[in-house]
Amino acid sequence: MLLLPFILLAVIALAGLAAADVVGSALGLSPLAALAIYMAILLGGLINIPVYEFKSPGGTEPPMMPYPGARYKIPQWQGHRTVVSVNVGGCIIPVALSTYFALHLPLKELLMTTLIVTLGVYYFARPVRSVGITVPTFVPPFLSVGASLAALSIAGNGFADLARMTFASGVFGTLLGADILHLGSIRSIGSDFVSIGGAGTFDGIIVTGVIGTIIAAILTTI
Repeated sequence: MLLLPFILLAVIALAGLAAADVVGSALGLSPLAALAIYMAILLGGLINIPVYEFKSPGGTEPPMMPYPGARYKIPQWQGHRTVVSVNVGGCIIPVALSTYFALHLPLKELLMTTLIVTLGVYYFARPVRSVGITVPTFVPPFLSVGASLAALSIAGNGFADLARMTFASGVFGTLLGADILHLGSIRSIGSDFVSIGGAGTFDGIIVTGVIGTIIAAILTTI
């Protein structure tokens, strides 16, 4: 994760482009601001803010194990309280930045791409017992890049907004498809702690921004 922005700069340099111009045109941010936000997201990934908690349901009737001369119950998880938190780096900061981008994007195209990413991520997301909701890291970025390219091409708006569209739709779609729409599933996960935007979706959101910026940088300078 720490190497991703440097990989981005290397790709831009190999393409013979100026990093400052690329970041400025693709994201509408200065290189310093983009790096500061990236580091804030990484560090914020370590911070979770508890929102609410609920009593997790217990297991079913413990199965019996036969043993010579007797039958014994196998110990099972019987329920406890699960704390649901919001991750600062995987939810709060990306949502704030995506909202800022959304104010400068065509609304219809943004809604369409977000819907596509939401449905795709929801399909691939899986509740993992004692872990949370997980989604393959590269599903959100490729879905958001593909959907954004298609939407902007159909609308004939060019690719100037590609990086911002990719990031915003990737963040909104990932959080909706992986976390929000799976809130009902977390009751059966059996975990003491669940983080919205945390492990399982955090990587996808980071990679979405980096890959979207790389592709947008290349396309907008061709």
